[in-house]
Amino acid sequence: MSDTSDTLPAVGELLERSSSGDAQALQQLFVVLYPEIKRVARARLAHVHGAPGLNTTALVHEGFLRLAEASRLHGRTRGQFFAYVGQVLRSVVIDHLRSLGRDKRGGDQIMVTLSEAAGIPANLSSAEDLIACDRALSRMREIDPALYELLEIHVFAGLSIADVAELRGVATRTVNRDLIKARALLRELLG
Repeated sequence: MSDTSDTLPAVGELLERSSSGDAQALQQLFVVLYPEIKRVARARLAHVHGAPGLNTTALVHEGFLRLAEASRLHGRTRGQFFAYVGQVLRSVVIDHLRSLGRDKRGGDQIMVTLSEAAGIPANLSSAEDLIACDRALSRMREIDPALYELLEIHVFAGLSIADVAELRGVATRTVNRDLIKARALLRELLG
């Protein structure tokens, strides 16, 4: 991660204030973390192999608008924040694909092939694949919020295992073990 030690307290304070409903703190947080949020958006678009009419900058800005519309930010920690950002950006992409008419009302449920390396669909090239994965992740969030957050920040937000371990204050072995659990649960939820 690209934080310097003098920005970490500022980010923590901004996260705290944003989660309490401080709109100005959310704007400041967005400015401070813009490069990382843009990297997350780029990763989000890469998972769907691009979305016609939606580029990284547009995705980041639409995501910020959705974050700003919420009465408060969901997440008091950096990991929770990026899990939430990943979720918001995924919802922007899904809504955009639906608006293009590529998949009306979610279509039929389909089996999604999982990549053993990432534990998520290897090729989210269609709106149906992305929507099926989103449904499974929504169910996963209800069943095990910690495993859901882990997938959001590692797979969808693109943080490395070392970064996730640092955020959570655990060893990389613990993160790897939890990823195995998260992948198994996601596979089960996908069918």
